[in-house]
Amino acid sequence: MLDIFASFATDELAEVNGTWLPFNGAKLLIARAGNRKYVKTLTKKVETFQKELDAQDEAADKRSDEIMAEVFAESILLGWENVGFKGAPMDYSKDNAKTLLLVKDFRRAVAALSDDMNNYRVKVEAEQVKN
Repeated sequence: MLDIFASFATDELAEVNGTWLPFNGAKLLIARAGNRKYVKTLTKKVETFQKELDAQDEAADKRSDEIMAEVFAESILLGWENVGFKGAPMDYSKDNAKTLLLVKDFRRAVAALSDDMNNYRVKVEAEQVKN
């Protein structure tokens, strides 16, 4: 029998507040993609820069990257441990997160972690084994 809860239930608090995930020797606090704060922040940023984005030119592409870095810094990448930039340790802050998220492949890696439902699943398997 397919138990939908066991297969698909997620921890809604972890989706918004993040969950600590190992990443290349560091730990990242990642909220789930598409959470309410992400949607609200993205909508507001896109509305603010709509005319610039509509140009669909190189400047619009650059603004789009900046918007995504800002949105992720506000709503997806919520903390870290053992992270550096250009050889120097870097403490977590939203501004520092934005700096790192402007590195497109790091942003893509964070996006992949935040998209993975398994990172936010309700932990029922361990409880079922005990019973």
